[in-house]
Amino acid sequence: MQNEFVKDLVSRYKTGFSLEQPFYTHEAVFAAEWECIFKKHWLYAGSTAQIKKPGDYFLYHLKNDSIIIIRGNDGAVHAHYNTCTHRGSAICLEDKGHMAKFICPYHQWVFDKDGTLLNARMMPDDFCKEPYNLHSVHVKLVQGLIFISLEKEPPHFDAIEKSLTPYIKPFAIDNAKVACIKNYTLTANWKLVGENFRECYHCGGAHPEYCSAVIGANLRENTDELIMAKQKVWEKNGLETTLVEVTEGTTTYAVRYPLRPGVESYSVDGKKISIPMGLHINHDAGVVGLVNYPNFWMDAVSDYVWTMRVTPVNAFTTDVEFCWLVDEKAEEGKDYDLNRLTQFWEITGDQDGKLCENNFRGIQSNAYRPGPYAPVEDQVVNFVDWCVRQLKQGII
Repeated sequence: MQNEFVKDLVSRYKTGFSLEQPFYTHEAVFAAEWECIFKKHWLYAGSTAQIKKPGDYFLYHLKNDSIIIIRGNDGAVHAHYNTCTHRGSAICLEDKGHMAKFICPYHQWVFDKDGTLLNARMMPDDFCKEPYNLHSVHVKLVQGLIFISLEKEPPHFDAIEKSLTPYIKPFAIDNAKVACIKNYTLTANWKLVGENFRECYHCGGAHPEYCSAVIGANLRENTDELIMAKQKVWEKNGLETTLVEVTEGTTTYAVRYPLRPGVESYSVDGKKISIPMGLHINHDAGVVGLVNYPNFWMDAVSDYVWTMRVTPVNAFTTDVEFCWLVDEKAEEGKDYDLNRLTQFWEITGDQDGKLCENNFRGIQSNAYRPGPYAPVEDQVVNFVDWCVRQLKQGII
């Protein structure tokens, strides 16, 4: 019955209009999205900068599961379900830390970083350990960004890697330093967060700080000449400028666009935040904007990277993680001030969070009906079309 309900909704969807209310509020839709989107596609988990040394790990919580992301002895990154293969106890009890080996806190079964069962205490001598290795999930890396898939046979990753690599490589994320990670919980459907970050129709009225930093964000300024001039400079410096659009069968968007003349970084005062990251030679690399459906957003300037990981909890709750990365040589208090580093996106993110929660509150009204997207919201249409297409392919 639930699938029939979702099928009926999908069949009525009209591209160019916002979704009907149940797409945002009904748990049957959320359950279908979990199966057709979050369990099937590549999900951004974090970065290798979070797990510098073998044994360093962090957990990514996904509904009833938590996934252990750990650096192996050979530097490889592994991902396992955080559940012991003996009787199911959680193994890692802290959200991040260091494990030379996994030791289940219940009955002390011991696993290696790659998931291999090393010791099953007090089991018979003829006990075969191999079938009881940790349950692993697929892992792919793109220049220090970690993606995982819960699907047994995940979709091809080549297009994601090809699109993201030239934009991310100059930041040298694998050697970068995690300056700060902050987590937020929004009372809003996860798609509203995705929609909000796919348009700047709202920027002029909602984001004075962002519009002060990014020319054209207010949608009232012509930036064609500046973009053309900057692209020549960027290309001369070996920086990628080719626009990547999400098309049918792909999930990645990538772009480089200019800051306002005189602005050096994403900062409230327009001044640089830290030393240039990785291979960057100055503070004139513009903004790199990256998206990978369904849960990865990134905005980066010459001196820092800001990532956003979106994880739905249920139809009306979304967890959002912000992470700030700086160059490996950058020293807090000398090369950057932590409050200045996080200030810009804390302000902008707080503004966006309120917009998403207001949007969700209004959508729950009996008076809500799907409204038409403006031409400047074409990327929102692309995102919503993609979400509906995944549901259609998964349940019909």
